[in-house]
Amino acid sequence: MLSPVSILLLIIQESRKMSKYLIVTHQFLPHVSPRTTRWKLLVDELVSLGHEVTVLTGTKQHSQDSNIETIFVGNSRASNVVVSLRNQSNSLDSKNRIKSIIFKLLKKVYRFVIRNFAWPDYAMFWLISVLKVRKKLNLEYDVLVTVSLPFSSHIAGYLINKKIGKPWIMDVGDPFTLKTTAPENNSSLYGRLNKHYETKFYQQASKVLFTHDDARKIHIKEFQINPSITAVGQPISKFREHLYEQTKNYNYTNNEIKFGYFGIFTHGVRTPVNFINFLDKFQNYEMHWYINSDSESILQKNTLDSSKHNFNSHVARDEALQLMTKAFHCLVSIGNLNPNQIPSKVIEYIATGKPVIHFAEINDDPVIHIADEFDNVFIVTKNTDINIFKKDLNKFFLEIDNFDSKKFNKLYSPSALIEKLDTF
Repeated sequence: MLSPVSILLLIIQESRKMSKYLIVTHQFLPHVSPRTTRWKLLVDELVSLGHEVTVLTGTKQHSQDSNIETIFVGNSRASNVVVSLRNQSNSLDSKNRIKSIIFKLLKKVYRFVIRNFAWPDYAMFWLISVLKVRKKLNLEYDVLVTVSLPFSSHIAGYLINKKIGKPWIMDVGDPFTLKTTAPENNSSLYGRLNKHYETKFYQQASKVLFTHDDARKIHIKEFQINPSITAVGQPISKFREHLYEQTKNYNYTNNEIKFGYFGIFTHGVRTPVNFINFLDKFQNYEMHWYINSDSESILQKNTLDSSKHNFNSHVARDEALQLMTKAFHCLVSIGNLNPNQIPSKVIEYIATGKPVIHFAEINDDPVIHIADEFDNVFIVTKNTDINIFKKDLNKFFLEIDNFDSKKFNKLYSPSALIEKLDTF
């Protein structure tokens, strides 16, 4: 006869029974984006808890992760062409001028077609590939997770799950139907279709995650979502002690402040104009941009002092983290123009323990609430007094070793999110 303790242990063991997760996401590593970083961290955490994870993606893998099964769906050649077009610089390459002109023209044609006719978004062709092979996929899973953007990931997951009917978690990164700036498709043509399917999926999902509470409330109201199935799946990062040691050992006595920015700019979504105007109030500074070619083109439309602004291409995440901690006094975050969106990069910045300057473009920027939780986040607006800001920044330089890593892990670590959500 089993003892009460043994019975309790059996109950606990059963409650922690291993589950099989199918994660459907158009973008996954090695593609670099906030969503791919987020879900690699969550996948690793799920695996560490004993779960099995399969990722179905449209991103070709360079190598297979030993911890997870990755299924690539799509045409590798077509995928490479699309990536090349999306990454094509708006400026001409002097060494391959003819090739550069051809690709630039093709990029314009591609953007015209995608923006005006593609539905639901730029991943339309990947979605077609999923439709072709979904019946051939021998997938066994207990829980389905779909990740956007793009919205195509939700449609792909819905089609796969249609006959199986397993619990479905929708992780909503940025708005789809409600995205008023830089919409994912031609909203004049597809507006009703967008809302129809987004509403349909919210009605069928078991759980819907939003990046912050304001976005959650707006979507509940607009799509009549049952509030009980919604939750805030906040941005996450991983605190790394060795990186924080590099942060603390940085020489903060240098009079010339070095700023670093890692990310992109998009017309109507995120603009650097007001931040540049604020930055130019400094006398001694270096600004280092780690951005793509389109973002550099946006920046170059402003009047910049070439001696103070340095342009670099995107770098791999591990290299970026090293640069963040070893090469700069401060990390720069620029807020979105839409309150429904939150730049998750700011959480990765905070995890380094570095001073983080967040330039809020709107009054209801959701990052303002995050800044209330950590002393190393400084909210800056176009009306911020430069002298007060410098004083606060210098104070933090003197107290750089006071970063509360325990508080960060409690709020924004992968384990914190998984513990918070009963879905997992």
